[in-house]
Amino acid sequence: MICLTGDIHHGSLKINEHAYISDPGDSEVKIAVRYLRLVEEFGLKVTFYVTGRTLLEEWPDFRPIARSPLVEIGGHTFSGLPRSVFSRLRGRITGAPTVSHAATPGGYHRQMRDTRRMMAIAQRRTGHPIESWRSHGLVTDAHTYPILKRAGIRFISDELNWDKARPERTGQGLISHPINVIMDHDHIYHAHRTVAYVERQKTHWGFASDPTRESYPIEQWADIVEQQVEMIENAGGVATVLMHPLCMYIADRFRSARRLLEFFSRYRSIWARETGGYL
Repeated sequence: MICLTGDIHHGSLKINEHAYISDPGDSEVKIAVRYLRLVEEFGLKVTFYVTGRTLLEEWPDFRPIARSPLVEIGGHTFSGLPRSVFSRLRGRITGAPTVSHAATPGGYHRQMRDTRRMMAIAQRRTGHPIESWRSHGLVTDAHTYPILKRAGIRFISDELNWDKARPERTGQGLISHPINVIMDHDHIYHAHRTVAYVERQKTHWGFASDPTRESYPIEQWADIVEQQVEMIENAGGVATVLMHPLCMYIADRFRSARRLLEFFSRYRSIWARETGGYL
């Protein structure tokens, strides 16, 4: 079982990869539309976790994604947890890439407002409530899941764990389907993530739960994805795959994405909101 997912961010968030979009008329959302056409070509379901500001600021470009019968829209916070003024200033002064999101999701009331805004814009744009959520940068704290539960979210995907082949129920009553296949963003060389950058990053790697600190050329990364998916399939589990449309485009113009989507099409695909049937 494949749960194919991807994250989409608003252009005004200015994540690091946005600087590597070569055509000035292009955008992350437009790239995601082109990626979706590949997904549709292979008949796969996909869950896109989308920031609320994407729906607010770029709705005309995003509308084809929301209208696809193969797409589930999930929340990815409203604001995208923008970096602090200090972090942005340091990046401008040094010219060095910085993390594209804040280190914390903010206090209780800030998270509550952000969640409510995400839920409201998704309802207004798509005509129905969202049920699934992935925090930007997988950044959460003790307030996050109780807030999401009260807001009507039922499914989350913030855990990195290669040892969990199936979804599980959390203490808050949410259903978590961990990212149990090597993700793309932090494990492929692309954009600012050069070999030298990754080696420097390893000295202060902040994701203790991440199964590996290594990065790979995208073709080698795709080999690992296929191996892990096949292993999870053979175990009767749910393989939650994270492939960012923007990363797939910048790394090799969707060549590896096409290869993987064709491979995934051998198996049944499900949305995040369907993972509860495989606890």
